[in-house]
Amino acid sequence: WRGDLEPDLQAQFRAAGIRHLLCVSGLHVGLLAVMVGGLFLWLGEERRGRILRGSLQLLVLWGFALLTGLAPATVRAALMFSLFIISHMMGRRTDTLNLLALAAIVMLMVDPLLLFNTGWQLSFCAVAGILLARPAIQLFHNPFWQTASVCLAATLATLPVILSSFHTFQPYFLIANIIIVPLAALILVLSLLYMLLPCPLFASPLWWLLESSDRLTGAISRLPGATINNIEISSIGTMFLTVAIFFILF
Repeated sequence: WRGDLEPDLQAQFRAAGIRHLLCVSGLHVGLLAVMVGGLFLWLGEERRGRILRGSLQLLVLWGFALLTGLAPATVRAALMFSLFIISHMMGRRTDTLNLLALAAIVMLMVDPLLLFNTGWQLSFCAVAGILLARPAIQLFHNPFWQTASVCLAATLATLPVILSSFHTFQPYFLIANIIIVPLAALILVLSLLYMLLPCPLFASPLWWLLESSDRLTGAISRLPGATINNIEISSIGTMFLTVAIFFILF
């Protein structure tokens, strides 16, 4: 629910290049799937246990997707995790690029006009970029460089959509993502724990993390040249840029 967020705060996140954190996305869905799976690990890895745990995960994932409005990015994440969970329930191995492609096909069969939806394009491009660059990302053993390379791959992959749709670019996106994304993950975990058990043990660090992320985002958004506006790119230019970026990532 973003209705209570002030326009200045939304502009601050946008100028820092981390507006995606204000949307329900794969980070939220993935965290939820992992937490539910972890809670029911005691069911074991036998076929019956896998099916029961997977069914509970699917129920929670799609309940969450419905609750948050079935945005394209949320549905994409829920579909991919669902396909992965079903494959695990059946005891089969999966290829993540195949899951991404199948999720795209299913969504476009339901609504072909999603192809022209900016949120849909950004969601699929970001994940495709990360998956294509995964062999290179895995060469880094340092968590810092892994996080940096994931952010770089996702941003490069979405750059043609951002330039053609919004005509803006945030040069400090890498710094902002490396700093704020880990904080966002901690905020999500503490928020869920606080909902289950509202007490100062979770409230105090949660409040500190929220204030810290706001201050850091504000500092980054106020840096000189934080946003480059009025970027014009033709359809042919967008096409060539997309091909070049995905060739580099691959």
